Amino acid sequence: MWLPLDLVGEFLGRSAAWFAVMAALGGAAALVTTAVRRKPWRAAWPLAVVAGVVGALLGASLKARFGFPEALAFRVWRREVPLAWSAGGALLGAAAVWGAEVWRRARRPAPPAAD
Repeated sequence: MWLPLDLVGEFLGRSAAWFAVMAALGGAAALVTTAVRRKPWRAAWPLAVVAGVVGALLGASLKARFGFPEALAFRVWRREVPLAWSAGGALLGAAAVWGAEVWRRARRPAPPAAD
């Protein structure tokens, strides 16, 4: 009975450690894009951070699914973290929030001119 519980616990621990690395990459990407936009740090939460984490997860998933090459991979508790794909996805996700904000501002109607 203890062996299945041990295996499940190890799987959950590995997954949590891997997800923590993805969350750190997403948070760092959100802070970088916030600094580039010259906004206060608190402007990164929650949209840019969540988009960065989702982008990191998508980048890692694309690499694993299609077997793309990876030059900068490391392992966290025997699970591979493709650094370039994850960081690139995190930056694209966080930058997408910035792009959506610019696009939304551009579509907003101009205020009427005062005579």
